[in-house]
Amino acid sequence: MTGFTFLRRTVVLVAAVLTLSQSLMAQSLSKGGTAYHTAGLQANGLVYTWGEGGNGQLGNDNNDDSSSPVQVVKGVYSGTTYLGDDTDNKITMLGSGGYFSIALATDGTVYTWGYGGWGTLGQNSTSSSGTPVKVLDGEYSGTEYLGDNSSNKITAVAQGRHHSIALAADGTVYTWGYNLYGQLGNNSSGDESNKSTPVKVLKGAYSGTTYLGDGDNKIIAVAAGQQHSIALDSVGTVYAWGYGGHGQLGNDEYNSSSTPVKVVDGAYSGTTYLGDNGSNKITAIAAGGYHSIALATDGTVFTWGRGGSGELGESASSNRDIPVKVV
Repeated sequence: MTGFTFLRRTVVLVAAVLTLSQSLMAQSLSKGGTAYHTAGLQANGLVYTWGEGGNGQLGNDNNDDSSSPVQVVKGVYSGTTYLGDDTDNKITMLGSGGYFSIALATDGTVYTWGYGGWGTLGQNSTSSSGTPVKVLDGEYSGTEYLGDNSSNKITAVAQGRHHSIALAADGTVYTWGYNLYGQLGNNSSGDESNKSTPVKVLKGAYSGTTYLGDGDNKIIAVAAGQQHSIALDSVGTVYAWGYGGHGQLGNDEYNSSSTPVKVVDGAYSGTTYLGDNGSNKITAIAAGGYHSIALATDGTVFTWGRGGSGELGESASSNRDIPVKVV
């Protein structure tokens, strides 16, 4: 009997480990450095969340916190029971903002849930939702929803504290939500009103016609911090906009900007701007609350912005308004 009990416990333990592995060690975790909750994506497209849930950001139709993963229900998603359970339209990317979450589906449409104040859910309202809702098209050239134009799907999403960013296949960028510091990047005249449906980011210092990414040099990646946004183009140049009070825009200033500015080279071995050395381009970007991060082809890492707690990875714990090299 003792041996049987031990075996049974072993089987239960193994099953628990397998379940945990499937939930947490699957395809990816949410991108977002400004939240108190996390979202995990299984390889089969299903979504799990855990952490703070007081605003419905766990997506399981209640406002309870959870210290273990819960499954996000489908809401308006065209599945059976859970978000991502339609095998023809899996969830491919996640983000977690301050009190809300975002998910990108295979067909290019975008879902949000949680706190809706400031228009963060992209629903043309400030209502919250404990289950996923579909982001409307706004200034995107679709039929009704963001990403529903099959020839120009949304390919990536990111979240700041109270705003979201979506990257389209044609390289253009859309934002919505809180905009006090210009983090939506949509108005050169300084309009900082919140937007409850997606707006198109203007070009700013980008060498296009009207909008960021509308030229031959597409935007290929986006990221968001607490109140700022960053983007990477196909030649390796980095752009930033929004709150710059800690130097997180990387343009040798501590000012905010409501349109994209180019990050200067700083400690990077370029000519003028970060990434302008063709033999050592910037290949990836990320953002923390008040700092930004860039990875170069040669494997070196550059940071800028708030450094008071050592988040820039250099010996001096101070803010930097130009990129420094992580030691």
